[in-house]
Amino acid sequence: MKSATRPQQMNTQSPIKKLPTNITGKDYVVGDLHGCYEQLERLLDHVRFDTTYDRLISVGDLIDRGPESLRCLNLLAKHWFHAVKGNHESMMIEFFEPYLVNGYLEYLDELYDNGFLENGGDWIQSYFVPDPGGMTEEFNLGIAMAQAMPSILIVGEGSSRFNVVHAELARSDLNSIFQPVWLDSDLDLWHTNQAIDPNTQEKLYWGRKLQRKKNFPAIESGLSITFCGHTFSENPRQVLSHLCIDTGAFISERRQYVEDAAFGLTLFDVRESRWFKASTGPSKIIESAHDYGVDRD
Repeated sequence: MKSATRPQQMNTQSPIKKLPTNITGKDYVVGDLHGCYEQLERLLDHVRFDTTYDRLISVGDLIDRGPESLRCLNLLAKHWFHAVKGNHESMMIEFFEPYLVNGYLEYLDELYDNGFLENGGDWIQSYFVPDPGGMTEEFNLGIAMAQAMPSILIVGEGSSRFNVVHAELARSDLNSIFQPVWLDSDLDLWHTNQAIDPNTQEKLYWGRKLQRKKNFPAIESGLSITFCGHTFSENPRQVLSHLCIDTGAFISERRQYVEDAAFGLTLFDVRESRWFKASTGPSKIIESAHDYGVDRD
């Protein structure tokens, strides 16, 4: 029998977090998981991921749409796993805000209607306990960890540096010939001050201007390779130093796409500049090299 517990209030993580260079193992970045845990397992087995030395870094959207959202969210408890907050984690936290404040929940539909349930969040119903009114302990632990997710990760330094954000680091005016995107120096200043402008914060979760614009170069001077997701396509693509690796993992979970390996979950080997994509079912893993367009030696 499921039992309800009071939600935990975890200390909010800094909006920007730095990770040191991984000098003992490899760093892998994974696209939007959306509950597709089985695809992730296949990829990690394929690359022989070593939890002692390697790190797995996520571009966010661990939850919703796929079959194992809470299992993916629980990855946040692993010492080798790091993730930025995506728009789906943001929606979930906003949806549960009244519950996180007062610790009581009589009806799920009495919470803030922000589109969370309609956008794949209906999986939470399995963890709702009407009597005495709340969510299960397992769910409460998961949402507490989600609250502590940073918005930006800065990994390493110098030529080995890369950044991770969910959507994009685009400025308001992408047509500006001066600087269409935020640079490493901007991120470093935000990290020092531990503050991000609210309008910019919104773009970190929801922005899609970069991936929908055409004729941009692959590299933006002053911005390290920045892994992102949010806008899915069949394969990874790079624009203005943003390398988007959301390749539609949740789409391959849909029955009509089971035999189509065009979509799936992408895992990127940062050191080798090589990506691997797994779809649902017995489909083989696709892999390909990627040219960053910059010297990273």
